[in-house]
Amino acid sequence: MAAIIYTVIKEFFVEIHGYPVKARILSPLNDDKTFTFQVSSHFKNTSGREANVPASTFTSYANAERHLLGYLEAFQNTLDLGGEVAPGNAF
Repeated sequence: MAAIIYTVIKEFFVEIHGYPVKARILSPLNDDKTFTFQVSSHFKNTSGREANVPASTFTSYANAERHLLGYLEAFQNTLDLGGEVAPGNAF
């Protein structure tokens, strides 16, 4: 599988219930039509076994940013309701 080199378009640093979370919106070099996001920590809701790991690709920066902000809000809400940070996550 060929390596893909990404450029960081924007970086967010937030604190959620005392957990520092770094989030990035990225785009592959030489491709202005593909965007993705990644976060340094993931969360587990109380009913699921697996961490909620974002794995989507978007066709516009605005969509990627909207989904990232929605993810961070869901992270906050899940911890508010008793969820937990999934262990061992990093970029």
